[in-house]
Amino acid sequence: MSDDLNKTENAQTAAEGDAEFVALTEEQKAARKRRNRAIALGLFVFVGLIFVTTMVRLAGNYNAGG
Repeated sequence: MSDDLNKTENAQTAAEGDAEFVALTEEQKAARKRRNRAIALGLFVFVGLIFVTTMVRLAGNYNAGG
């Protein structure tokens, strides 16, 4: 039982500042870059869609006299 407690304490200590880093391969770096670009594009499209929807609704209200 005390061995389990020691493992938990060691995991907490590692999480606080003694974390080990993994060096990414060039293939993994390229995949990360593609993924980041896809996320950025998706976010840009979403914001554009919200903007266009808002403008259409505002124009409809404006033309209706409201």
